[in-house]
Amino acid sequence: MIAKATAIQHGQAMTNYATKNNRADIVKTNHLSDGLPPMGMWDEMVLHQSLFKQKYAKKPIELTSIRFELSPSEEEARNWTMEDWQKCLDEFIHEIDHISKVNHIGKRKGKAATSVKPTNIASSQYFAALHRDSKSGIPHLHLVVNRIDMNGNLNDVKFIGERAVMAAKAVNQHHGWKDAMDIREERIEKITNVCMDVLRSMPVFDWNVYANRLRDKGYDIELVRDKTGQAKVHGYRFTFGRTTIKASELGVGRNLTASKIENTFRKLHPQTSPVGQRPSASPLRPSSLDSRNTAMSSGQSRSNDVAQSAIPARFRKIIEVDGERFNIVMQRTAYDAMKSGIEVPENGSASHNNILNVAMLLFMNYLDAATSMSESCGGGGSPGSGWGRDKDEDDRDWARRCARQASSLCKPIKRGMKR
Repeated sequence: MIAKATAIQHGQAMTNYATKNNRADIVKTNHLSDGLPPMGMWDEMVLHQSLFKQKYAKKPIELTSIRFELSPSEEEARNWTMEDWQKCLDEFIHEIDHISKVNHIGKRKGKAATSVKPTNIASSQYFAALHRDSKSGIPHLHLVVNRIDMNGNLNDVKFIGERAVMAAKAVNQHHGWKDAMDIREERIEKITNVCMDVLRSMPVFDWNVYANRLRDKGYDIELVRDKTGQAKVHGYRFTFGRTTIKASELGVGRNLTASKIENTFRKLHPQTSPVGQRPSASPLRPSSLDSRNTAMSSGQSRSNDVAQSAIPARFRKIIEVDGERFNIVMQRTAYDAMKSGIEVPENGSASHNNILNVAMLLFMNYLDAATSMSESCGGGGSPGSGWGRDKDEDDRDWARRCARQASSLCKPIKRGMKR
């Protein structure tokens, strides 16, 4: 399950949307009169807010409500009854109301978590409505909550989006459900392999053939062209219900993006004529055959290298730093070498997993992100301007060096004592 949240000022419009103008199934209402139509529920929330108008006169409340969206996976919510949705909602609210610290928010040196005032959604007016995605039919829940609880106190919305993610993760752990990021990584791995298989199967590269073969395999792919709809493709993406995966997240080194995919195709087919052209049927002269064989031998070697690179197991992960997501791809052997080379500093707040994430960011050359994450773990500093991979350094040696550097970056900063 994944969850999103934001504080809003357009509560009336959100009420209409969440209930689909009274066409959505109402899963639960809380501290609201029974049998009210959508606008009746919102009117009661506004009436409750007016009771405390004087209390908040000096600083009027602009963001009057909170909207949440809960989206279990298709497998998790299969055959759910209305009672199952209510239990899921109650569990989510219980988790989010007990969050008092949010981890890794912003670049706060020496701080591993930020304190927040817990919400009191369980004792607030709210309603939850069940939607189904218009295309896939996958259900998801919309929750609209009054900012002012039944005691007249304001529900704090500081980092409310991050809190929703943390609450959803807690619910996933309780039920043994896969984390949303793990599911996404598995999909990316699977799509990458299918895309490479399709490229290998094509005699010449053609965007329409590429897209149609992926659709034949059950994937919902969209090619992004310019406004004419017929010009050069400059991007593509896959859709899974309410989730989108872009081409930039696939492959190794972004080799399946629109700008690089033709070059990837050539590496897989070194003996093939230029992209989009049929191979010539004219025979080659003996001297040409010799040079062609030499070229093919060299090309075949490169092709084998590409093929072999797809065979070894690869480790994939998406790391989020300061609201930005970083795609990690490395050979499993390099990951294992890196993992075993991590040393957790004494008297520090960084865990083994924190340092490993910093090492992976260094491995992929995301230096700013690695520095930011090390700072959020109580460390500091940067790898330095000369940091980088040596020419003759293989993946495992590079991974071990990144592990050592990450361990160093995450060491707690020693602060001098003032006299």
